[in-house]
Amino acid sequence: MQTCELLSREWKKTPAEIFEWFLSLMNKYADYFFSQPWPKKYDYKQATTFTDEDINFLFESEEEFPDRYMTVCLKKNINMEHGFAGYFGIFYTQQAFHEQFERPHYVPVLEKFKKLIEETKDAKSILKILREEFSPKRIHDSLIDLLEHEYPDEAARKTINEMFELLHTVEGLKPCRESRCSWYERQRENE
Repeated sequence: MQTCELLSREWKKTPAEIFEWFLSLMNKYADYFFSQPWPKKYDYKQATTFTDEDINFLFESEEEFPDRYMTVCLKKNINMEHGFAGYFGIFYTQQAFHEQFERPHYVPVLEKFKKLIEETKDAKSILKILREEFSPKRIHDSLIDLLEHEYPDEAARKTINEMFELLHTVEGLKPCRESRCSWYERQRENE
């Protein structure tokens, strides 16, 4: 419940709604969730390593991916000693997944972005060149990743913020829920 309370602030849902969702995932995916005995103690390595069973389960259905992803995070953080590793257990599992499966897709975009920003700070020009190779969503998510893992200078941040604006307004990218996206933050302030 403590984890549900912490997540409720981020997800704008009640702790009870989150807890109910967690239980429904355990029930819905019981074959996967209860396929092995729980470890005696929390094991960081086990919680941040994805087995073939985890990967097959995760990628079995693109439509169900968000539910399956959370189910894996829950399963990897249950142990017999303390029950559940909590908010930070989920965070460590999510970070490991990000590094292993998501971040490699962003690297080519970020490498090209870094070269282009050395030449010009014009967001339109950079976006136009990036769009020749990458989708708006991939560019957007790559820039979010850059903001989360690196510390671009003010000029680069300004260009990134302008690119978020262009990605959402000109390129037609659907509204995101990513707090690092300056465009999303402005939309929330205007609500």
